[in-house]
Amino acid sequence: MLKLAYLLTALLVINGAAEAHSWYPRDCCHDADCRPVPCAELVATRNGLMWRGAVIFNDQQIKASQDESCHVCAKAQQNAIVPYLPFCVFVPKATS
Repeated sequence: MLKLAYLLTALLVINGAAEAHSWYPRDCCHDADCRPVPCAELVATRNGLMWRGAVIFNDQQIKASQDESCHVCAKAQQNAIVPYLPFCVFVPKATS
């Protein structure tokens, strides 16, 4: 019975995590390349938003977040000059 309780709990956690970010557009992340990040990791530059000091998201890649948090969609690259291939970045909508 205890194993069943653990299994049900794990399923609820997995399902909840999947539902929490079901709004990511498929063209940005394919449900695998997006993750929440602290907004402080994103730095505005004249070329767009920079993440981790090396990844630049241009104006077309910057999208409005649906949960008022920041999210990065980028694929890790092995043996590349830039460690991530940027797809999209989600930031909270500007408030007045």
